[in-house]
Amino acid sequence: MSKLKYVLSTLIFALPGLTMAQEEASQRSFFEQYQIEIILGLAVVVAITAVIAMYTLLVALKVVLRLKRAEMGIVEEESQLIAVKEGEEGVGFWRRFWNRLNDSVPVAREAEVATDHEYDGIRELDNRLPPWWLYGFYFTIAFAAIYMFRFYFLDMPRQEDEFKAEMIQAKEEVKVYLASLDNLIDENSVELALETADINAGKAIYDANCAVCHAADGGGGVGPNFTDKYWLHGGDIVSVFKTIKYGVPSKGMIAWETQLSPKKMQQVASYIYTLEGMSSANPKEPQGELFERENGNGAEATEEENPDAVDDEADLEEGECC
Repeated sequence: MSKLKYVLSTLIFALPGLTMAQEEASQRSFFEQYQIEIILGLAVVVAITAVIAMYTLLVALKVVLRLKRAEMGIVEEESQLIAVKEGEEGVGFWRRFWNRLNDSVPVAREAEVATDHEYDGIRELDNRLPPWWLYGFYFTIAFAAIYMFRFYFLDMPRQEDEFKAEMIQAKEEVKVYLASLDNLIDENSVELALETADINAGKAIYDANCAVCHAADGGGGVGPNFTDKYWLHGGDIVSVFKTIKYGVPSKGMIAWETQLSPKKMQQVASYIYTLEGMSSANPKEPQGELFERENGNGAEATEEENPDAVDDEADLEEGECC
């Protein structure tokens, strides 16, 4: 009995301490890494609990049947129960363990713990609380004390702090996810990005990389004019994006896909798209073919030859690129 108490007491005080010793980051990574194992472990615990509950129910039914038989005059071998209670030899380990865990008085000796309280033939006994119940109660007291000490006196994250940290982490994960979506943009899925933030970002990219050849106001220089309706390689958003992405090496324009992310190429393409119709201080003569945008989205267009457009050889000589 003393050994059992020692083992249970050790578990009661050791388990909460081990839990408190783990750092929050380690716990988070542990749970993320062993989610399946934890779920399977919980399933095993539930199954074991169910088995214990069924066994307890069977034992309870057995006790009820024994009492019923005693009422019917069937003599029970109370000597075996007494032997179990006193730990005599010949009794199985589990039977001794069960009786020590419950520490109940055998039916044959109930008169020793009977009180004067009786109602409708039911007598009140002065039995001690079962050890399993007492140990569980002691455990809750110890756990509450350790939990309160940890919560109020130790400098460890509270649930509110953990929630805020998880929200910050979630926002970062959303940013990473959105960034991954940006990297999926290509000539098959690109669309106009006309939000103010996108246009401003596109203008910044244009000023840093494109203005040297196409002029800061889009009027053209070494490269063609973006403010008119004539385009060498198409004026819809898909064509502009493809020209930026793959470049026109034969005319001196590099491919920007190795230097700009898909999102940035979409932004600068959208900005260039908005330059049509803008005024320019020194606009270059029209080049390429007339491209009429329909419904303002550039998805469909009507093209016709530009009689004033220069031919490809002239483009090569002047280094035209778009």
